[in-house]
Amino acid sequence: MTKPKHSKIHYPIPPIHKSAAEPPETAVSPGDGANDNAPSPGTGGREDLTPEARAARVWSAPSASLASRRPAKKSRGSFRGSIVNPRTNREIVFESTLERDLAYILPNLPTVVGVRDQVGPVEYVDEDGVVHKHTFDFVADHEDGTSTAIAVKPAHRVGPSGLDKTLELIGDQQPGFADRFVVRTGDHITRDRAANARLLHRALRGRNEDDIAEVLAVTNTMHGSAAITAILANSRSFGRGFMAVLCLIADGVLEHVSKGPISINSLVRVRRMAATHR
Repeated sequence: MTKPKHSKIHYPIPPIHKSAAEPPETAVSPGDGANDNAPSPGTGGREDLTPEARAARVWSAPSASLASRRPAKKSRGSFRGSIVNPRTNREIVFESTLERDLAYILPNLPTVVGVRDQVGPVEYVDEDGVVHKHTFDFVADHEDGTSTAIAVKPAHRVGPSGLDKTLELIGDQQPGFADRFVVRTGDHITRDRAANARLLHRALRGRNEDDIAEVLAVTNTMHGSAAITAILANSRSFGRGFMAVLCLIADGVLEHVSKGPISINSLVRVRRMAATHR
């Protein structure tokens, strides 16, 4: 096994930011709307805003899930809840730990532009002529305009449930429902992938475009792979820089090429090609 080729990285001189204590070079007219929450000239105070108005500037309530059915709040022997897709600010519901982990993974795949949860029900007829209905756990919409219908099931239950045959029948009888019909188990939804997805989810929820631009200026000079610590060597804030790297991984700009969970010692590189549907 050959060792990964490490990059020689050029570090651009970061832009100088004025501190809040320095006066602006030019005064801003209070009527131009440039900063409605800035101190008014001559007053030294802030414009009075209600707590709701201040909160709206930094947070907006997520939209409700569009699921065809919502899992019951309580169910013996199952795990149910929801997360918020950081890209669409829409709720995604789940009813098992595997579904929860996949709900974190799907929005962070570079090819996925939309995630629909609890989609259906879709009708199909079995080999005995009996009509059935099936609700898919997720449908992933891809950047190329195609979609993948996903059924989530523990590996040991796939065979006894006849799920593979169910998806084959739906694919034959309802080809317009999705372009691909797949089963995803713990063999695909691994602990490492789920842990990385939760980390990327956290980074996207606190996304800061200025931090991303600073890291992007460094990664644009990369040739080959480099450790995240090397990329952030001259960063003014290592923690914020790390979150920016995570956002670039989630955006598909960078690829995580080390095995296991993402860490500050992980190797990344500029994404070489579009990822395959997973």
